Amino acid sequence: MPTPGPGVCLVCCGPTRTDHAHCFACRWVARRLGAPLAPVFPVQLCPLPGPLYRVLLGYKESPVVEARARFAPMVRVLFEGFLADHAACLAATAGGPFDHVLAVPSTARPCGSPLYAVEGLAASATERTGARWSPHLLTRAARPLGHMRPDRSGFAVAAASARTVPGTRVLLLDDTYVSGARAQSAAAALRRPESSTDFGPGTSV
Repeated sequence: MPTPGPGVCLVCCGPTRTDHAHCFACRWVARRLGAPLAPVFPVQLCPLPGPLYRVLLGYKESPVVEARARFAPMVRVLFEGFLADHAACLAATAGGPFDHVLAVPSTARPCGSPLYAVEGLAASATERTGARWSPHLLTRAARPLGHMRPDRSGFAVAAASARTVPGTRVLLLDDTYVSGARAQSAAAALRRPESSTDFGPGTSV
């Protein structure tokens, strides 16, 4: 993948001032975390409002079951196309093939990330990356998280995975990436010394 040019953030590929290598949100989140940020590969930029935003909101928030069922395959297709074209680039950036792939855990839904309800996504992600689908690798912790409110202790590696995660490469998937507070907090949890995980680039619609 080409290196972003002037006016494009080196972490999230979002817009930034031409005299800054990183956007305001990435600089803020990095300072709050006190740690380097994981690289992000946007599947597609999402203007607001717009058709893609309606899909991303509708597949998880629509009160109509039929609408959620209609939007969810569109989300899967977006990830499938991106991984088909760029899985090798992601692995090269991470320094090798991925061992685990999972979605950033939800900070509000007890059932986990809405991506886990997208039929066929797990099979597609594992086929394209060769990684193990590991939805229970990370768990929510007690520290609050929110927009522009990252925390390295907001997530934790699950106790059952504590011995198998160190030294592995993890690909995090997220359906939306705004400030990156949640996704980068998840990456930071994987990178904590007790985890010793090589965190790969996150992909985000």
